[in-house]
Amino acid sequence: TNNQVSDVDEADIVKSNGKWVFAGYGDVLFAWNATDGTNGISITKMPYNDTSEENCTSPYYGGPFPEPIAVAVEETTAGGNADATDSATSSSSQGNGASGKKNRHGVKRHLNYRGRNNNNRQTMSIMPPCFDCPMPCYKPPKPRILSLLLEGDRLVAIVSEENYQPIPFDGPKSVPPIVSNWQKLVVRVYDISDVPSDGSPLTLLAEKSIKGEFNDARSFDETGILVTTSYLDTWQFATGLYRYNKEYCGLNATEYSKKASELAQNMTDEFATRLFEELELDGDCSNIFQISAMQSGSDEDSTDGNLLSNFVQISRFDMAADYSNQDIPMKRGGAFAPGYIRSIYSSQNSTFTFNSGYSYNPELGQWESSTFILGFDISGDPSPLAIAEIPGEPINQYAADLFDGHLRVATTKWHWWNDVSTTTNRIFVLKVPDETEGSKMNVAGFTKHLGKINESIFAVRYIGDKGYVVTFEQKDPFLVVDLSNYTDPHVVGELEIPGFSSYLHPIEIDGVQLMLGIGQHVNESDPWAGWDGVKISLFDITNSSNPIERTNFIDKNAYSNAQNDFKSFRYLAASQKLILPKSEYNYGAEGNFDGFVVYNITLDSITSSFEIQHASNDEIRFGCWYSAYMPPRSLVFKSKVMTILSHTVKSTDLYDGDEEWKLNLDDALGLNETECQPYFMTGYID
Repeated sequence: TNNQVSDVDEADIVKSNGKWVFAGYGDVLFAWNATDGTNGISITKMPYNDTSEENCTSPYYGGPFPEPIAVAVEETTAGGNADATDSATSSSSQGNGASGKKNRHGVKRHLNYRGRNNNNRQTMSIMPPCFDCPMPCYKPPKPRILSLLLEGDRLVAIVSEENYQPIPFDGPKSVPPIVSNWQKLVVRVYDISDVPSDGSPLTLLAEKSIKGEFNDARSFDETGILVTTSYLDTWQFATGLYRYNKEYCGLNATEYSKKASELAQNMTDEFATRLFEELELDGDCSNIFQISAMQSGSDEDSTDGNLLSNFVQISRFDMAADYSNQDIPMKRGGAFAPGYIRSIYSSQNSTFTFNSGYSYNPELGQWESSTFILGFDISGDPSPLAIAEIPGEPINQYAADLFDGHLRVATTKWHWWNDVSTTTNRIFVLKVPDETEGSKMNVAGFTKHLGKINESIFAVRYIGDKGYVVTFEQKDPFLVVDLSNYTDPHVVGELEIPGFSSYLHPIEIDGVQLMLGIGQHVNESDPWAGWDGVKISLFDITNSSNPIERTNFIDKNAYSNAQNDFKSFRYLAASQKLILPKSEYNYGAEGNFDGFVVYNITLDSITSSFEIQHASNDEIRFGCWYSAYMPPRSLVFKSKVMTILSHTVKSTDLYDGDEEWKLNLDDALGLNETECQPYFMTGYID
């Protein structure tokens, strides 16, 4: 796996221990021989309740349909017999009162139509409103393997399953749940000390269902770290507090504030109890940030609008435990937070989550994008470590880095109303507090705006006390930032070239410090014509004050998934080869490509060595495929490059490009076109 931190392994959909390769393919966990995928395979299907039509029930409401109600409807002319009308009304409405009134089901028992020349009394069947009726036959989606962790003889699969639960409906008194997770996560630990090669499944050691939606995971020294988010519906708590409610009519501001505060205080205990029960926190707040610490905005009375929009949870577990009761003991810490998690950064001692949201600026009278940083100590049981709020948003996980007790974070702040520039790009340096300094991360320093006006950050990489930043609007400024002085980070070098890089990867050739950039080329003569192909740049960063682009390679009309999915990038330092996924589509009968390219990298050249195609034009356009899709990944075993993409696995000689073997995952499942989905499915999460 292409990891950000050297001693911390990141979760991914493909893992290998050198002998076996493990891959999550939709709801199927595959394992195949690393040197010959045709020589033995293991298939583990995730449990799935495949509801049959005969026994189909709705996950929403259950129960029989109610019997229809016979309703008498009388039509009468303007001059009709009033006594007859009243009599009919009395007998049909069963005491409901005057003509046109509704019964308890909300249906008018007597309808008066005018302008007709005759009286006509009819009986019709009306279905009353139904709060416990079954829906049409519903089949939940299959479970989906989101990511894998591997440590020693243990493989962890993180699986998403649908979690929509019926609301116990009791008319208008029904109370919906506060935690609104549509999916649940199941963590399963498998023994891979003896992987079967006859198609049988791996041995399951333990499993655990946990609250929340998956954000990311890490592992180190047989320890697993899982980051999840539970989204909260606080409307049911807040709705009665708004000024427009009728009970506040006629009150002045002071009276309204007092009455709303009293109501909120009366509801707080019950709401908090329900919230803790649904989050399964067992009333223990010792490992949870205080909500007051997350107050946002420069005005203490102004926040991002909802400090309880979600609950971020960090779970720590031992991947090497004996699991005697088939359960996975987990220690948890968490925080209520605004916004949504954009990325995480983790070392072996601490994990930081970056929540993008908004805070109010009273000086401008505007809401502005902000990042709320939550730091957790994971050296033992997860516990609150530090918090901070900074302007703008990070682009991805590489925008953050921990160095010498300081957290560096690069953000872009958008302000569309500004006539001068719509963006502000900065690197913030924050001091991580020790045990005696409280929990707030104070900003030690920050850069001036990085790049030109209207440019935003496209890529970031940190090496020691230097930061490397790519900004872009029409051209690509490659910036070198000196971060050695925490209070005065500043740009020391700049290079401007056409196009941009969205991923930066440090390498070294013949003792020269270099940075590989993967991104898109832009036509310099017509920058508004759009991006016109993959661009690979090789930057010489030996002289921080004078970075240069030594060479580049442009693949016209192509796209590489490595621009955004950094785990699909692989560089081999020993052989100086770069392996990237490549896609090129014209939607015609010829010229479509889905596969990989192997490049040769030298100090002064980047050349294409050979391509690995995973599907033909006809297979892409007309083939029948399983309802899953593998993101591009590459591994190398004994000078053979294994590429995994879409529905197939291929092994190719790294030097001459000859195919060694091929494995079709759909054929291994024995589908025989029983499922027929298009080639491009999105059964995975980036």
